[in-house]
Parts: sequence; C-alpha cells; structure tokens
Amino acid sequence: MGQKCDSCGRAITGTPVRTPTRTLCEECGATFQGLAAGLIAGHDNVGQAIATEGWYQRLRKLRAAKREQR
Repeated sequence: MGQKCDSCGRAITGTPVRTPTRTLCEECGATFQGLAAGLIAGHDNVGQAIATEGWYQRLRKLRAAKREQR
C-alpha cells in the first residue's frame, strides 16, 4: 500500500516531501515550501511575509513541463 499525503489525502506517486510533522505529495510540498520561503523572506514575521506560494507552484509546473518536452 502506498503512502497518502497528510494534507490532501491523495496517494503519493513520486518522492514524498517530508516535513518534521507530515509527509506530503509534490503539489502540497510545493505549497508548503512556498509558504515557508515567504515566511523566511519576511524575517520570521508573519506580517512581513512575502507571498511566494503561488509563484513557487507555477515555477515547479513550468519546470516539469519543460522536462516533458525533452
């Protein structure tokens, strides 16, 4: 039996993204990494965090599409 994403519940088909508390699918992992990057860029101040979640997801999708074209 395969692993399931702790965030969305879907089966994980690639390499899971592991956080200290969860195991995530690639899509949820990209969301988590984008949110974490935004918080870090805001110097750990939630009010100053930069919105990087959507940008990071789009970047990963573009990179995956380029790999498929090769």
